[in-house]
Amino acid sequence: MNATRIGIFSLIVFFILLVLTLPDPEVAQDLKKIKLPWHITQHEDGTTEVIDIHLGKTNLQSVNAIFHEAEEIAIYLGKEKLSLEAYFGTIKLGLLEAKLVTTLDIGQQELEQMLSRAKGLAMSSSADRKIKIADQDIATALSTAIASISFIPKYSGLEAEFFKERFGEPDAWIRLNENAVQYFYPSKGLSILIDAKGKEVLEYTLPNAFKMPEEVIYIDNK
Repeated sequence: MNATRIGIFSLIVFFILLVLTLPDPEVAQDLKKIKLPWHITQHEDGTTEVIDIHLGKTNLQSVNAIFHEAEEIAIYLGKEKLSLEAYFGTIKLGLLEAKLVTTLDIGQQELEQMLSRAKGLAMSSSADRKIKIADQDIATALSTAIASISFIPKYSGLEAEFFKERFGEPDAWIRLNENAVQYFYPSKGLSILIDAKGKEVLEYTLPNAFKMPEEVIYIDNK
């Protein structure tokens, strides 16, 4: 009799534990909805979409609504040209945390006009300069579409195989120095920088605007 009671009790405990360890259907459904950085949608018009940002279509105001308001909108004074960038700090995609920088689709002439009204010079980590745009130009920036995305995972040390398992084999690669290698996926508009001494950086742009260095080594994936 005692053995029977023990058996019944054990079954009850088993089923209770089974129920407790089953994932909440609502939570599981929400996890499926999360757009991760390797979920790239390629549209018929040649544009791409990643982390709910449709490049060339989604504007900055919409990105603010998807994540949170950009911490800073500034003109980046690169070595060759100006660019307008929005810095979001850290964003979360499920358990994945990353820094997000978006570059806006705006012409050089308009950027030069913005620059004449801009204020506050700051130095970026690469020693290039960036200047915060004037308040009167914020509305224009918010209505401007996103041209490209820089996605920088918080956790460094991710290896090439991690990305290859999710994106497939790259079409080309280049070694930048003894610590850093960059992989290229032109049909996806994607490049991935893997730096043993720094952060990994995923760069997304429209495939028809994608450019690779002349020194790349092409990979035969046939």
